[in-house]
Parts: sequence; C-alpha cells; structure tokens
Amino acid sequence: MFGIGKGQMSAPFELFVAVIIMGFVILIGTGMLDKVNDQVCLNSIDKQITDFKLYLEETANKKSSTKFGFWPDNCFQESKAGINIQKKTSTTTCAAKCGKPTDSCFVIQFYSAELAGGFKEKCLNLPTYTSFYSDGENCFSSISAEDLDGYDAIDPMYGGSGDEPLKIRRGSYVIRNISAAGEVYPKICVYYHAG
Repeated sequence: MFGIGKGQMSAPFELFVAVIIMGFVILIGTGMLDKVNDQVCLNSIDKQITDFKLYLEETANKKSSTKFGFWPDNCFQESKAGINIQKKTSTTTCAAKCGKPTDSCFVIQFYSAELAGGFKEKCLNLPTYTSFYSDGENCFSSISAEDLDGYDAIDPMYGGSGDEPLKIRRGSYVIRNISAAGEVYPKICVYYHAG
C-alpha cells in the first residue's frame, strides 16, 4: 500500500522523453535560424551585386566614370567566396542567363560554399566586345595620379595568374570607360581601394 505508485515510476521516463523532444526542437530551430541568416546574407549580397552591375553598365553606356562602395554584409568569409565577372561564349548559356541568344555575354557571379544556396549570377548588359583593362599603360595614361591616389587597377574578369579567379572584394571602386571619342565598344578600367 505504501509502495511506489505507477505515476512515480513513469515520471523519469516521461522526463527523458521530454528532454529528447526539446533537444530536437532546439536542433531544428537552430537549423532554421541558420537558413534565415544565410538568406539575409544572400539578399545583402544580391543588392550589392545589383548595384555593382548597374554602375558598370552605366559607365560602359555613358562613357563616364563612377565611384562607389561595395560593402556586402560581413556574413561570409571573403577568402572562401568569389565575386567576379565572366564572359560566357555559348548561345544557349547567354539565352538562359540574359534572355538573348547571342554568341557571348557577360555575367557577374557570386559563389560561396559556406552559405546555403550561396550562388548568385546576374547578366551584365554590356556590348559583346567590351574590354577590361588593368595595366598602367591603358588605365593610368588618361588621368592624373591624384584622382586615384591609393587605388589599384584590377581586372574583375575570371582568370589571371594561377587557378584562383581574380575577385571583386569589399571596398571602394572607381569604374571608368576609357574608350576614345568615336570608339564604339567600351574599354573599362576598374580601380580598387581597400578602404
């Protein structure tokens, strides 16, 4: 009559089940928060890439110079991600990416393995024969050194030395169309400053 009741015997088991269920809820909740944070990060990157794209297109089309900051949220490691411009040379790819079945097109691309869904690509509305320069002979001959003090000319295209793509990094940029009057196709110089 004074022994342990059935309710008292099952209490430790019920507590154990409750702890397991709570653990799963915490695990799933943490996973959902990580996905939400990744999406917020990708939205920030998407906005910054769209701005970069618009500045580049405007500079190419108006034969102008544009200065701006490229500061996506600090939610990914730059060393493990890439943002660059690529030239695609397939009619099928250009039709899919840009909506025009041309022989070649330019896209600006972001990729990061550490973010869920960490790949964004946008078509650049640039003429097919747009050229990107990064050498001193082309990029620094038409301007005074004071205009770009602290800036380095970079090539935002995929390729360059080694296997790593040349990357667009966080910082300040100046994009200039250096094509001479009467030249049909843009010649673009991109200057970068870390600050």
